[in-house]
Order: sequence, then C-alpha cells, then structure tokens
Amino acid sequence: MKILFVGAHPPLPLDNGGRLRTFHLLDELSQRAEVALVTLDREPASGMRPCPAEAIEMALPALRAVHVVPPPQARKRARQLTSLATRRSYTEAMYRTPTLVSAVRTGMERFEPDLVHCESLFGAYVHPSESAAEATWVLALQNDEALLKERMAATAGEWLRRTLYRREAQALGELQRRYLATFDHCVAVSDTERARFEAQGAESATTVPNGVAPLPEPDGPPRAPEAGEPLRLLFVGSLNYEPNAQGLEWFVHEVAPRVRERVRIEIEVVGPGRRGPELPGVNYIGRVDDLGPVYGRAHAAVVPLRAGAGSRLKVVEALARGVPLVSTTLGVEGYDLRDGEHALIADDPVGLAERFALLDASLRGDRRLAGSLVAAGYAFARELFWPRIGEGLAATYSDWVEARATSPS
Repeated sequence: MKILFVGAHPPLPLDNGGRLRTFHLLDELSQRAEVALVTLDREPASGMRPCPAEAIEMALPALRAVHVVPPPQARKRARQLTSLATRRSYTEAMYRTPTLVSAVRTGMERFEPDLVHCESLFGAYVHPSESAAEATWVLALQNDEALLKERMAATAGEWLRRTLYRREAQALGELQRRYLATFDHCVAVSDTERARFEAQGAESATTVPNGVAPLPEPDGPPRAPEAGEPLRLLFVGSLNYEPNAQGLEWFVHEVAPRVRERVRIEIEVVGPGRRGPELPGVNYIGRVDDLGPVYGRAHAAVVPLRAGAGSRLKVVEALARGVPLVSTTLGVEGYDLRDGEHALIADDPVGLAERFALLDASLRGDRRLAGSLVAAGYAFARELFWPRIGEGLAATYSDWVEARATSPS
C-alpha cells in the first residue's frame, strides 16, 4: 500500500499536540506501508522557523520521500478583518497556497498512491474534486474546527473577538460540510467528534484516538510530598494555543486561590509560547526535550481547559506516566474517563479545590485513592500506545484501498 500524506504543518518540532499526532501517525504508517510526505514547512503566521526536509527525513527514516513547501505570506489580522466582510474562513485563507496543490499533483503523478491522507481541514483544498478516482482520499481532522471556534467565542472577553470567532465558526462549519461530502472517508480523534462529522455529511468515518509512546507500568503509588513540601502541580501545553493560555489564566486567578485555602501548591508550566502577562505563583519552564523529569517531580497533572475540541495528548501522557490527573470535563473530552476512577474531574473552582484536597490527603496519608487513580489511568493509557493505534489505522486504510479496488465502479 502506498500513501501520500499531506500536512498543513510539519511533524517537527515535537512541542504541541498537533505536531506530535502528525509525527506518530507518520511514524506508524511508514513502518507498515510506503509513505511519501508533502507538507508546508511551518504553520502560517506562527513565527516558526522553516522545517527542512532533511530534519524530517532524519527523524522519520522510514518515509519514502519528503517534500516541503513554504506557506503563503499570512497577515493574520488583515485576513481576520477581511473575513468579517466576506464571511469566509480567515484560517483556511492563511493556509491556502497553489504551491501545495502543485506539490500534491506532482506527488500523485510520480508516487501513484493508493490512498491520500490529508492531515487537516486546512489542507483539504488540495483535493481534486473533478478527478480523484485514481486514489482513496481521507480527511483526517484533529479537531472539530467549527466547534473549537464556537467555544473560543464563548470564553472570549472582548466583543470584537467574540464576533470574529462566531463568524469563523460559521465559515469553518460550511467548509467541514463541503469537504466531508467530497472525501471518501473521514478520520476523527474521538467517537464524539466522529458522530458530529457523520451528522455533517461524512458517509464513512472512523475514530483514531490520540495516543502516547509506550511507557513502563508504574511500580506503585505516586510519589508523596515530603514533610512541608507543597503539592506540585504540572501544566503541559503550548501557550501559543489560545485555549491553553485561557485555561491556565483561569486556573491561576479563579481556581488556585480556592485550592490554597486548603492545600499548599506550586504550579509549574512546561511548553513553548508566550509567557506574558506573568501569572502569579507560576514557574515557567518553557520547552523541554525530555518530559520525564518534570513529570517525575509533579504530584498531579492539571488540564483546566474551558475551550477546545478534539482530545488532549497531555491527558493520556499524564496517565501513562503514572501521575494523578485533575481536569475539567472539557479537558478530558474525547476520552472515556470517570471522576474518581481514572482522574479527578470538576468544572468549578470549588469542585476542583475539593479534589486537590482529596488528592493531597491521600498522598500524605491513606494512599489508596492516589494509587487507584494511577493504576486505572495507566490501564486506560496502555490501550492508546501509538503502535496499537498505528496498527489499527494501517489495517483500516488497507481495507479501504481494497474495497475501492474491488468496487464495480
């Protein structure tokens, strides 16, 4: 089986959930099929340095070929203002470039793939609607982008930002419906989003969840705080992603004061992106190459999101590393996690403070709750190791390709 993988962003650097998912899907598929990659060399208007093809080839040596192209010159603010008048998606306009279309056409001619995997709604425009019969076309959506913008509108403070996000949500909803009807198949990250995509017009869809690299099973309950040591909380995520930045700010200003009425805490933030304005009581670490040490000193991982879509890799990462997880309901969306069994889940400051107090008491005394959370969390995460996910995806793609080859049409 030959797969042409089309990316709206490169798989490197491994510093946010989207690139991590892209990297691992490429890694797993390239070990089970012939895979060629065509991708933008950076995300538009991100400030990223271009990712050279040589770096991708070194990180993913099983790839058959890699071709990168530059994104269009994106002026985000200008495109946003234009979208208010045209009601077209400013986000897709930032990604749309004939250079990527041309590179995909060339890849189709030279590589002759059995299947084309488009790894984002914002790369779906490369689909040649009038002549796609030579391959199976799959639209892989990391998020319900329309839902994401709706939720960002609901949590935005400024009137203009709320209006902009609502308009963008409508435009993205129209794009999703158009492309879901055009592509042969759709890939979603959760059963919830798969059902939404089917309602929007996808005739064939499957769920390929977010996962984690295989990690050894924890050898016991999580580390207890030393006498006089505060409960160390860890937030992992790119602060360039607005839902992460909003969630962290809400946690520091609204939740942390309630928690501190009952428990001494320290908050550590790991990930790239903007830091300002500095939040009180937060230790910013920035991007790190190895998350092991930061998880090793944490007593709990925190996912306090109030906006977003898809599912968060940071959730399954914490579970796989044996660190108790405290989250909002939206933070663990996409995973079938239950409060008190796999994680501690609440949506208001009082409820979250109660759960931190429970966890702190368990870690310092009767450790059954903390131990059961870690055991159940790891058992859940083990089913989401990337090799298992990759094996299932490759099998699904093989079935789709075979079904197309044997179809009477």
